[in-house]
Amino acid sequence: MPKLYIHSLGCKTNHYEIQALVQQLSEHNFELVEKMQDADVGILNTCTVTAEAGRKSRQFLRRMKKQNPRALIVAMGCYSQLYDITKDCDIAVGTSRRNSIVDLILNKLPILNREQIEPTSFHRNNNEMETIPVQRQSEQMLLGKNSIETEYEELGIISQQSDTRALLKIQDGCNEFCTYCAIPLARGRIRSRSRSNILKEAERLVESGHKEIVLTGIHICSFERELGRSSNALAELCLELNSVAGLSRIRLGSLEPLSITQSFLDILRQADKVCPHFHLSLQSGSDSVLKRMHRKYNSEQYSARVQLLREIYPDPAITTDIMVGFPGETDTEFEQSLAFVKKINFSRIHVFPYSLRPDTLAAKMEQVPQDIVKHRVQSMLEAGDILAAEYAEKFMNKTVEVLLEDETEIEAKVFIRGYTQHYVRTLIPKSQGKTGEIKNVLILDTQNDELIGRIV
Repeated sequence: MPKLYIHSLGCKTNHYEIQALVQQLSEHNFELVEKMQDADVGILNTCTVTAEAGRKSRQFLRRMKKQNPRALIVAMGCYSQLYDITKDCDIAVGTSRRNSIVDLILNKLPILNREQIEPTSFHRNNNEMETIPVQRQSEQMLLGKNSIETEYEELGIISQQSDTRALLKIQDGCNEFCTYCAIPLARGRIRSRSRSNILKEAERLVESGHKEIVLTGIHICSFERELGRSSNALAELCLELNSVAGLSRIRLGSLEPLSITQSFLDILRQADKVCPHFHLSLQSGSDSVLKRMHRKYNSEQYSARVQLLREIYPDPAITTDIMVGFPGETDTEFEQSLAFVKKINFSRIHVFPYSLRPDTLAAKMEQVPQDIVKHRVQSMLEAGDILAAEYAEKFMNKTVEVLLEDETEIEAKVFIRGYTQHYVRTLIPKSQGKTGEIKNVLILDTQNDELIGRIV
């Protein structure tokens, strides 16, 4: 029985896709192992959202090769879509034709002597290798004859995943072309998965024991937009998923602020399994920075969407991403962003420094010195920590529903860790439950942004 090692960098969509590949290979009797040293085949799903993610992708491939020189090394995903990395692997597949990976592995598996293996690459819709870096002069060049995918690539119906919360991919691609982002170059235009396959997969996941499903994709608010469907299609999908027997929770991935409208929420509120946790991507609280980013909203519009959510859901978790040090960001613009974050009173923020990506408009703008960026990141992180702790305090002496996910040890004591519907991490004594269960927990204490309680 051949042994398989996998690792995924980056977003939830990447993690979903590699889970799909694991299922395909399990049908050919591959056994999943935890160490690369024990594997016949190692697969890495790469990421290119930042320069650091790209560096980690190459570094991880080299580490896999060093740990097991005779294993077959496979790279897939966004970084391998944009760059030639075949010198670090044996098979390189981008963000399309991923269904070919299994056949490529099976064809090469008998030849485990590295010197006999010729690198294979499937980039876009042809088999030609590209030099590093790939130069694209315009959006039309990417989306014309060299386009990656024009239809959603179905990777099969997944029935089992390794985590308690199951990821469910509903679309791929992005049409936004924000000035800092290379993901549309790597993923292509939006394309949506069929509702029938989404519902079928949700049913299979529930049958295998998953109680929570996280809807994921590159830009999930654009679900079915290319089909000319309603702008409320995502909410309609949630309403359909709400009827899946045995499913306890539906959690939404990252949302575009302008998608949050009264009509959208009028539909969504009917789906009572949807968690009151909304990740509204902000990027900056400064209107002038948002304009340079080519974001399609301003701070006032963003604030209005948050208010809509708070009018319908009691104390919803509003989480976000904040980019610090975008090209040209002045002290005043950063202070505007910091003040806006505090005004919105997020429950959690993901803070990250701007990272220059080749072939994006922001790469040609005036860059902010790194020492200034680091200082601003620290200031934003400190604000985020305070906000997260304050949000956790709201649940003191309240009973909350917690999905128990894994075990953790703190000061020689073993706890079971899980998440509330509002996505607040919660700890209970190990003796009170087991992973995979949903329990009502009385919150007795908080520790920073974590809740501590007991089952009632």
